[in-house]
This record gives sequence, C-alpha cells and structure tokens, in this order.
Amino acid sequence: LGVFAAWEGSRMPQGTAALPGPGMLPVALGVLLAVCSVVLIFMSQGQEQILIGHRHVAIALAMVLVAGLLWERAGFLITCSLFLFVLLWTLSPLGWWRSLIGAVVGAVAARFVFQTLLNVVLPALPFAY
Repeated sequence: LGVFAAWEGSRMPQGTAALPGPGMLPVALGVLLAVCSVVLIFMSQGQEQILIGHRHVAIALAMVLVAGLLWERAGFLITCSLFLFVLLWTLSPLGWWRSLIGAVVGAVAARFVFQTLLNVVLPALPFAY
C-alpha cells in the first residue's frame, strides 16, 4: 500500500520545499508507510500473529465504518470523540473516564490543528449554525 501511494503520488506535481505540490504528501506518507511496514515485519518475527477475525481488528473496522457514517451528520467533534473513546476504552487499560477525557482532548486538539493551523473546513456540530 505504501509503495502504491508513493507511486501514484509521484505522478502528481511535486512542487518545491518552499511550495509543496499536491504529490509531495502522498509520496512522503507512502515511503514512510512502506518503511514502517518493513520494520514491523522484521520486528514481529517469532511473535503471536493477529488474525483479521481478532476482536481488536473488528472493533477498529467497525468504528471506522461508524465514523464514516456519522462524519457529516454529527460533525467532527462528536464523531472524532466517539471514535477515540471507543478505541481507547476497548483497546487500552485506561478505563472509561480516562478514555473519555483523552478522546475529548484528542478531538479538540485535532480540530485545532486541522481547522486553525491548516485551515481545513471540518463538519460543524449538527446544532451549530
């Protein structure tokens, strides 16, 4: 997947370091994904395999689907908070209340980065006009 993303991104204009083009980020992320994949493959030799039917994989896939369905209807903050809360609560030892705090803080921080720093338009809350 990383090699494919880098390959397809390389077909787009790259731009320069001062003014990056639309292909620079897919190439960089594709190369990073490919390198991380190779490192993880070598690090996981001799360890327990996690199959696609594993509970953690099923929860993560279900939450990605739920987030996709709620994205426009519920807005970024609610969707991201719910997504992070369920993943943290079910996949970490934090407990429900620390997972809730972490999810809300993470969603607000992500909103700040994307909306304020990167000037990306995110779906608003459903009751915000």
